[in-house]
Amino acid sequence: MAVEDKSEKMSPFKELPRPRQPQLEKEKPKDKAIAPEGREIVIRLRPWKMVKGLLVLVVLLGVFFAGRLSTSDDVSLLPDFSTYFTQDAGPSGLATGDTKEAEEPEATKEEAPQEAVPEQTETEETTQLAESGNETAEVAEGPETFVDEGYSQVTLSLDGVYKDWKGTWGKIKGVKYTVTNNEKGTIKPHHFSMIVEGYEDGEKHFDVGIASQRIKSGETVSDEAAVSGGFAYSPVTIPDSDLYHVRISLFLLDAGGETIAAVHQEVDLSGD
Repeated sequence: MAVEDKSEKMSPFKELPRPRQPQLEKEKPKDKAIAPEGREIVIRLRPWKMVKGLLVLVVLLGVFFAGRLSTSDDVSLLPDFSTYFTQDAGPSGLATGDTKEAEEPEATKEEAPQEAVPEQTETEETTQLAESGNETAEVAEGPETFVDEGYSQVTLSLDGVYKDWKGTWGKIKGVKYTVTNNEKGTIKPHHFSMIVEGYEDGEKHFDVGIASQRIKSGETVSDEAAVSGGFAYSPVTIPDSDLYHVRISLFLLDAGGETIAAVHQEVDLSGD
């Protein structure tokens, strides 16, 4: 027992009380708004951002008003609000203003027909006079007259022949001709009749060209006509076998077989 008492007396920390931990006091919210759900809402204001936005707005307004001043000296800096404070500023007045703007194009359209018609130029007047003169001339000429008998003022010329030489014999394939009508009316050639020297019994008939089927008075027409089937010839049958000077008789006839004009001419039918 004496030993135990001695050990107890030797420990100096045996009867010291344990240190108490300080308890943190709950901070009470000061000047903070509490949301219904218990969450805190913090509002932070940054004055330098507000100042920056105001400066940008002032610069934009300055540019706008400077532009208005540069365009015209009479333009005011502030917009004209007088139209919104007139006696007709109510709904009826505004509606009336819109109606006037919509009606302006219609009034313009109605005024368009009242514009003065431009006067005709001298060229247009000359053209109209020429056209009226042509109409008067056509009326003065009257209906077209035709000559179908008693031809005496029509001339025919043989300008050449189309030939195909086969070595010992040849063939006339077409003719070139010119017709001049000096009659007082229109003539209507229909076909040709051709006689070649040495072949008087072998008369050949073929149609005239399309361009010479109707020739008015005073006209001259050069045309060509194809000899249907061709006209074969041989030096044996030609007088003296002279193919350089062969006489050809060409007759121009109308649809009734009446001779309109004729020509007799020597042509070269050789193979040269």
